[in-house]
Amino acid sequence: MLKLLRNKLLFITKQMTRLLQYYTVREQQSADFRQCHTELCFNRPNNFHLMLFKSCIMGSFFSIFRSNKTKDRQPVALSWDRESQCITRPHTNEAKTGRHTGTTVNLVLLGMAGTGKSASGNTILGQKLFVSRPSSTPVTTKCQAKQTEINGVDVNVIDTPDMFDDDIAPSVRGKHVQRCKQLCESGPCVFVLVMHVSRFTDGERDIMEKLEKAFGREVRGRTIILFTRGNDLQQAGMGLEDFLHSCQPDLKKMVEKCGNRCVLFENNKSGSDQVEKLMTVVNTILKDQNNF
Repeated sequence: MLKLLRNKLLFITKQMTRLLQYYTVREQQSADFRQCHTELCFNRPNNFHLMLFKSCIMGSFFSIFRSNKTKDRQPVALSWDRESQCITRPHTNEAKTGRHTGTTVNLVLLGMAGTGKSASGNTILGQKLFVSRPSSTPVTTKCQAKQTEINGVDVNVIDTPDMFDDDIAPSVRGKHVQRCKQLCESGPCVFVLVMHVSRFTDGERDIMEKLEKAFGREVRGRTIILFTRGNDLQQAGMGLEDFLHSCQPDLKKMVEKCGNRCVLFENNKSGSDQVEKLMTVVNTILKDQNNF
């Protein structure tokens, strides 16, 4: 009698082990399941066996159900992580507001002294944060940055001195370039080359080559030419397209190198239309560069 009971316990233990291996490793096929079911319920019919078999099946199904629910949740979380990483930094309110509040765009104002870099920076910022005044000597002597928000995007406006003047020592120019690069570490960078609409100097003819030497050849795809003194064209009854059509050949080549990306500013004018046009071009650059 004891021998028969021991054999039954060994048989049940064996079958339970097979079931646990099947549902844990999931390498067994349905044939093993059917064989186990037959041996327990039909070859050795017994209420105790049948209850044990049903308990094992129900426990296994409950375990699988919980596992499937967990698996169903995982792809959603992983998908959200991948989506948030596509933007420069995670944005906690983006799903609710649709605004990329964590993305910082760096606008670097470059150009010769007296072209209106600081005044243009104040126009973009919407307030006078950079020192800008008429002077026979350069007013801006070091790189400096001010922040604002435009259409839900954090914008870091970087004003620079005339770092491409041939009279500047190479060591000084190198310090300006290095400082400018440090101020751009917060996000994607767009270079805004500021030029006076009513003049084109000899020092500006090769300024694109100087930009590429300082910041790399890819600067061409990230540069916008910003013409100041837009009121001069209005007084002459000209638009920006008319001006570009009739400008000097060297200036035309420069505009072409920048992908014909140009905007016109009148820094004494109130209103945000000109800033909106600039940011439209900035967004186009960032999308083309997969940075926005």
